[in-house]
Amino acid sequence: MKNISYTVNNERILFTQLDEEGIIYDVESNEYLNLNPTFCSIFLLIQEGLPLLAIKAKLLEEYDVDEQVCIDQLLASVKILEEKGFIKENEVDEA
Repeated sequence: MKNISYTVNNERILFTQLDEEGIIYDVESNEYLNLNPTFCSIFLLIQEGLPLLAIKAKLLEEYDVDEQVCIDQLLASVKILEEKGFIKENEVDEA
């Protein structure tokens, strides 16, 4: 797993947290994405600007889950957010 970080597309989405869950509203498509507690945690950590390895570490601390399951769920969540245009991979400075 690469240590990539992402930026949330705040011009396209509105996010509301409801207890441990969340809702993302896509202002372009007029659709909602419901986030369960784990998906909501992932989104909030992405929103904080944390890279994937730091997010994985926090999820492993927070949840009693196998590391590979954690990685699989993290990458699946990121893929959904990226495909919908809600997040964008940050460019890496190769300097």
